[in-house]
Amino acid sequence: MDRRSFIEKSASLMSLALSPTLGWSDANDMGWITESKLINKIEKIPKIFCVAYVDPKIQKQRNQEPTVAKYPLAIVPQSMHKTSVAWRNKIKSINPDIMFLAYQMVIEETTVPGPGHDEFRKLSNVWSSYPGGYIPSVGPSNKKRRIFDPRLKSWQDAFINACRKTLLSYPYDGLFLDQCTIYVKAHPAPWVRKEMEIALQSTILKLRKEFPDKIIIGNSRYNWKGLNGEMTENRLKDADKEFIPFNGHVKPEMNLLMSYLRDKNDKKAFIEGFEASKKLGAFYAATVTAQEVLWFDEFDDLIQS
Repeated sequence: MDRRSFIEKSASLMSLALSPTLGWSDANDMGWITESKLINKIEKIPKIFCVAYVDPKIQKQRNQEPTVAKYPLAIVPQSMHKTSVAWRNKIKSINPDIMFLAYQMVIEETTVPGPGHDEFRKLSNVWSSYPGGYIPSVGPSNKKRRIFDPRLKSWQDAFINACRKTLLSYPYDGLFLDQCTIYVKAHPAPWVRKEMEIALQSTILKLRKEFPDKIIIGNSRYNWKGLNGEMTENRLKDADKEFIPFNGHVKPEMNLLMSYLRDKNDKKAFIEGFEASKKLGAFYAATVTAQEVLWFDEFDDLIQS
């Protein structure tokens, strides 16, 4: 695509992304996620969460349900294997008020099981590619993952359907959109990457229109219109600028700050992240690995207060 075609197509896509038919102007008059019951619930719960990418079929990852249930908010796998469903149900039986966000990949192919990711596995010829046909990928050399091109309607339809299948598969409170971004590696031309960004933004707004009452968080450095917020994952030095209030977020605005610790006793990193989260008004989580959920004494103090 030449530069003139890009400008024309970008204008068309931007028009779609800001179209009144999508209910978009800004967060205050979108009418999305504005029920006082949900807003009050989010405002009253402790601002902590956990990432629990637990597979209860694996012996080392079992018996964590009581720890996960201590949290008001948990990001969990979308797997519908009977052991995973029973695992989520047990957590709910301990803490009926816990809110679950289902993990959903956005911009990379994935081997993670679940009804949403199964929709992605049906796709073909949806990859970002360079002039000459080279297909870029991310990840370690033995587990390279190709990158989706969000400009393609086939990908957009599959993404919306993937989110739909995930949300309808279990009573989730929302979605956690992993790798909700445009990689620099996706294409060498900045104007092509901008086109991808516009297309992804438009698709996110379509998702929001279909699910106006779900919490949707993106793992991203971007601020995306239509999301409740983004996660800053182990980027404490960037948190101040990434968590500046953004009027494109819908209510309740929820940003997540995640710290990866060197080990369970890495109190320095934990305290730095925890104090930063309170200053920034963000939900906080800390862990060594996403397969083991930790609990900290400071969280007990927060709940008591």
